[in-house]
Amino acid sequence: WDQVVFVLPAFEVRAGTRVPGTKAELLQLWDRGDARPFYGALCPRCQAPTGYGRWWALPPTAHLRVAYEMPWRDPWEPFYVAPARGVPPFDERFLQYGFNRISQACELHVAGFRFVVLDGAFVVHRGFKEAGGFHGGREAELHRNRQLFRHFRAELRQRYPRSSRRC
Repeated sequence: WDQVVFVLPAFEVRAGTRVPGTKAELLQLWDRGDARPFYGALCPRCQAPTGYGRWWALPPTAHLRVAYEMPWRDPWEPFYVAPARGVPPFDERFLQYGFNRISQACELHVAGFRFVVLDGAFVVHRGFKEAGGFHGGREAELHRNRQLFRHFRAELRQRYPRSSRRC
């Protein structure tokens, strides 16, 4: 368990909707169209490796549990809980928008970490993320961080020379 991160499925709920406290409440919002995977309209691939269909199909539980393991896939940017020690630190060069969580997950993968999805817990963002709903400098930040990410991946090959994993 020392090289495992615990993924929390991430959702968005429509603005003005009460944040659900249970998976059953979340499912009701989902069925009404008032909830969806985080970034579901803007970057479905960024959260897809979480395996939402598989997560929904799990029988209800009153306890937190490890549900299943998912292999890392680019450009996954999971929300996760990890040990305080042993996890590579977040690269603070990724400022503002773009590639911040992707870079962290990428390094975890290259460093040999496994990603296990939890059942009985999830995170929620208030409001749907929509195109055009970002600040004016977003595109410049994204471009800068995309360039940085290319260099970052090369650095990972040097930092983890024995790893066969790449991103």
